[in-house]
Amino acid sequence: MRPYVSIVNWYCRALCTTGALAAVLGFSPCAEAALGEDADSVAADQIRLQANLQVVRKENHTIHELQLPTGGHIREFVADSGKVFAVSWSGGWRPNLRDIMGKHYDRYLVAAKERRMARGPVRIEIPGMVVVMGGHQRAFFGHVYLTDLLPSGFRLEDIR
Repeated sequence: MRPYVSIVNWYCRALCTTGALAAVLGFSPCAEAALGEDADSVAADQIRLQANLQVVRKENHTIHELQLPTGGHIREFVADSGKVFAVSWSGGWRPNLRDIMGKHYDRYLVAAKERRMARGPVRIEIPGMVVVMGGHQRAFFGHVYLTDLLPSGFRLEDIR
C-alpha cells in the first residue's frame, strides 16, 4: 500500500507544479522592445503592458524605463539615431526574450544551445551581440545589447 501512496503524492505534486507554472507563464506580461528596431515601439509597449513610463535623457542616448504593474522593470536604451541598442530587465518574471531580441533571437537560440549549461548568471557573446541574464524565481535580471549600435562614449556599466 505504501508505494501506491507515494506514487499518488508524486503525481499530485507534479500536477500542482505544472498548473502553477502554466498560471505564471499565462499571466506574465511580455515586452516588445525589439533590439535594433526604432524607438516607436516604446509607446505601444507602455499601453499594452499598462506600464508607467519614465524617460531619462543622457549625453548620447535616452533610457525609456517601463515599470510594470507586477513590479518588474524593462529599460530600453535608445541611441540618438532612434534605434534601440540595448534592453535590460529585472523583476519577478523573465520577459519574452523573442520579443526583446526581435530578429536577433534566432542567433541567440543557436548560441545558447551550443553553450554548456552551468549554474549562475549566463553570458553569451555572439558577433555583434552580448546577452547576460540570471536570477531565480521572483528575482530575474538581465540585459542584451548590440555592440555595433553602442553610442560612442557609452559605458557598459550603465546598463542595469
